[in-house]
Amino acid sequence: MEYNILFMVHKNAVASNSMAPIFDNYEWWLDLAGKALDEAEEFEMRLWKDDLEGIESGQRFGEKVPNYETKEVVFRGKITPQFKQEILTNYLAKKGHIKWFTLFLKKDNEYIFSSEHYGDETYVSAYTEEQVQAVQEWAKNYPIIWRVDVFECE
Repeated sequence: MEYNILFMVHKNAVASNSMAPIFDNYEWWLDLAGKALDEAEEFEMRLWKDDLEGIESGQRFGEKVPNYETKEVVFRGKITPQFKQEILTNYLAKKGHIKWFTLFLKKDNEYIFSSEHYGDETYVSAYTEEQVQAVQEWAKNYPIIWRVDVFECE
């Protein structure tokens, strides 16, 4: 059985684009992303045309791919040490929010980490009930996380 685990996080403010949350701290996000980056093989970034800092990141580490379904600018690439460094140290836009509208991390063509809507909807994958319980326990280390939702996938 596969599970998607969603984290509900307290927001401090919203950026001027009215879409991007600004959190009091990003330690929870960095911890999740760091764990996923240790396993991930590929990434996908989805950005809006005015997400210039995120687009710059995508251009540096990935390849722009055609997107005929939405107006998002899409980049895909392999996980490298330099990419990991970018995600874990240069993750904020100047306005104080996560600079990628969407960041997917994949292993074996499966999503293992999903940060959507500038981190407001962040998911990780789990494959056993024990992994789900471990993630729920982990979340207790971060008071900014006010709820953890678990969804069974088929």
